[in-house]
Amino acid sequence: MKKSIVLLAVIAITCFGCGKVDQGKAKTLVEGLITTIDKGDYANTSKFYTDEFNSGESPDIRTQKYKDLKDAFGNVTGMECISMKDSTDGEDRPIVKLIYRVKHSKMASLEAYSVVSQNGDYKVESQDIKQEKM
Repeated sequence: MKKSIVLLAVIAITCFGCGKVDQGKAKTLVEGLITTIDKGDYANTSKFYTDEFNSGESPDIRTQKYKDLKDAFGNVTGMECISMKDSTDGEDRPIVKLIYRVKHSKMASLEAYSVVSQNGDYKVESQDIKQEKM
């Protein structure tokens, strides 16, 4: 009887975390992406995105977008995660939504990211970068 109770407790604890995207790992992924873009290492950004995101535009088009953003905003001088919450996408897949306030040398931005698990890795599914209104 005791073994059954212990086994049920282990199963319940294990399943409690099933299907969630780890917020800490999602945050690390997004901050790595922001840093990679800031360094101008645009060729390595595709590893941060889902397959669907990567297939949506060519690396050359994405590189030009990043260069344009860097010209407009300047270098990153600091970043702060101002919102992070568990959610689901339209297909009820677990997702973590993060919003960052990123300070650049020319102006600040608000950046929204959605992180999902894809093939055992965490990947950015969507990204939105806007100038922060003061």
